[in-house]
Amino acid sequence: MIVLNPSNPNFLNSEELLKEFKRQASVCHGCRLCFNYCDVFPSMFKLTDSKGVKALTLDDLYNLAEYCFHCNMCYVNCPYVAPHEFNMDFPRVMEWALGQYKSKKGLTVQETLSERTDSLAKLKKAGTLATKLYSLTKPLLGINGPAPDLVPLSFHNEAKKKIKDTKNPKAKVVLFHTCLVENFNPEIGLDLIDVYQHLGIEVKLEENFRCCGAPMLDVGDFKKLKENAEHNLRLLEKYVKEGYDIVSPIPTCTLMLTKEYKLLLEKEDIPKVYDSLEYLNKLKREGKIELNTKLEKTVKYHPPCHLKYLGVGYNGVQLMRSIGCKVNIVNKGCSGIDGGWGLRHYDVAKRVGEKMMDEFKQGKEDYFVTECPLAGIQIKVASGRQALHPIQVLKEGLGL
Repeated sequence: MIVLNPSNPNFLNSEELLKEFKRQASVCHGCRLCFNYCDVFPSMFKLTDSKGVKALTLDDLYNLAEYCFHCNMCYVNCPYVAPHEFNMDFPRVMEWALGQYKSKKGLTVQETLSERTDSLAKLKKAGTLATKLYSLTKPLLGINGPAPDLVPLSFHNEAKKKIKDTKNPKAKVVLFHTCLVENFNPEIGLDLIDVYQHLGIEVKLEENFRCCGAPMLDVGDFKKLKENAEHNLRLLEKYVKEGYDIVSPIPTCTLMLTKEYKLLLEKEDIPKVYDSLEYLNKLKREGKIELNTKLEKTVKYHPPCHLKYLGVGYNGVQLMRSIGCKVNIVNKGCSGIDGGWGLRHYDVAKRVGEKMMDEFKQGKEDYFVTECPLAGIQIKVASGRQALHPIQVLKEGLGL
């Protein structure tokens, strides 16, 4: 049993949490496939080797949870997840532990500041001054490595100028644009609109979406996370009833809106949220859209951890190949920056992402590509080159 709903009495049940932790730790102790994914597993195996699984304590668990940066790679590669009888889900145990610990101890000022991504939109009203103000806040946020730059440009203001009436649309979507697009990477959302509308897909914007909640999960604030989830879910359900499909360009946010919300809200009938490339590939397979273009370029591609966890395949790779790109997939593990954790613990993030970064450092391809803008930070550190989102490669191929 795993409980992530802070309104559920068992969320704060330490006995149940410790019982589930020991159950899963006993499986990990005998398997050790994940020994080199992050610092959680070497630290846990050191404990289990020295005193055994039965002697593990709640404090042991709370300490381990601080090392987890929610990449979900241990789940993706675990041979014992459901439907196996062991029903392993170690990342959710880490989430439960962090949420329980922070519910009891409270958030630090730094953690409270770092989860308030919605406040960045207000800061941006200061215009170009916002960039300078944001730079000054980085030490307060605990950021000790490279971080995305706040862009004064308002995604929503620019997107409104692009939106047009689509006659006889082949499909219609509402865009969950994400905080990363709104505050740091507006070009991804704007390019998505260009591509979708060119292909005859109606795009609708919604200004009242809140952050998906990944930064709250990152610091263990499940109360605030649930508030955002309930707010977003009401909007998502409204659009589904109106006949819209929902798309998101960032795998982390898509993951939150689907898999995490189900556990958080204890609700199975969550609206389907498509990865933006998954949706295009779906329409292409159904014969509703065609990509009649050629772009004979070479691509080095990093598959984001959270895209792997979504389990929808590498749709961006398939689409880029369909227009003539030669794509080299770099499967060298996590970039190390799975959200704010990696920005606050950059020494660890750089070590975790070293193999992936080495591949891009040596890369000679025309484009470096990933759906994850935070992984793009590591690509830029390694190579000095800006990573593109697959939707941007498609846009160039379509000549837009």
